[in-house]
Amino acid sequence: MNLERVLAFARYEIRRATARKKVLVLVVVTILISTIPVVLIRSVGGSLLPPDDYPYLWVFGVFVVQGFFLPFTALLIAAGSMSEEYEQGTAEVLLSKPVTRDEYFAGKFLGGYALITGVIVLNAILSVTAATFTFGVQEALLVLPAVVLSQVYSALVFFSVAFMSGELVRRSSLSYIIASAVYFTSEVAGIVLRAIYGITGNAFYQQINVFLPTTPVTSLPLQVGLPGLPAGAKFILSFIGSGPTETSLTFSLGLIALYALAATLIARSYFNLADVAKRVA
Repeated sequence: MNLERVLAFARYEIRRATARKKVLVLVVVTILISTIPVVLIRSVGGSLLPPDDYPYLWVFGVFVVQGFFLPFTALLIAAGSMSEEYEQGTAEVLLSKPVTRDEYFAGKFLGGYALITGVIVLNAILSVTAATFTFGVQEALLVLPAVVLSQVYSALVFFSVAFMSGELVRRSSLSYIIASAVYFTSEVAGIVLRAIYGITGNAFYQQINVFLPTTPVTSLPLQVGLPGLPAGAKFILSFIGSGPTETSLTFSLGLIALYALAATLIARSYFNLADVAKRVA
């Protein structure tokens, strides 16, 4: 592959998504999610928390997005990446240029993934900034870069699933529905399995739960961040109402890689074998 052409397609994907206002909407929602919680806490006088915990309020904005917002942001960006090119008839035009399918595929994937990475980084910056302006200097920030990297990495799962769905069905709306169904099914199944495990104490249900795609996605940032956070920050995280599933860090990293690699390979194989339609009606 020619790296220059891959990067050209990545830049094209970023511009294409930006032109369709996806990025603008995501930026606005990210700003609201990152700032509203601390503003609301300040509006009630901060009475929900002891003053000693104020320096750790940044963790709320950083971690609250992990369970729902970031997976759906990844779905929204990736679901239309390949499918919209077929719907608009531009895939055939782009692939008629002196480029390989590998360069096209890799560029589209990297461009979309750069967008979700930007959203994650923006959320972290805004969360710290909002907490600083509202409650003063924030502490324990040394753990933040590792948490952000873990969020970027965990986003691979549903980004890859939606990217694969877009290539397989070649309809952006249908692709988003299918990828969302995968997320919701995994999320609901996890809730049910955890409830059954809590009632019965049967470890079998917990073992099934750890293999669901939502489990490592939500657990990894907490597994990375919690050891480096003081008690005050952990108390704030308790308001989110979730914690990491009892698995090892290595297991979460490996399971995320397995799901992402499987989805990406399926998408690439189908893209290599299928014809590129002039336009999908």
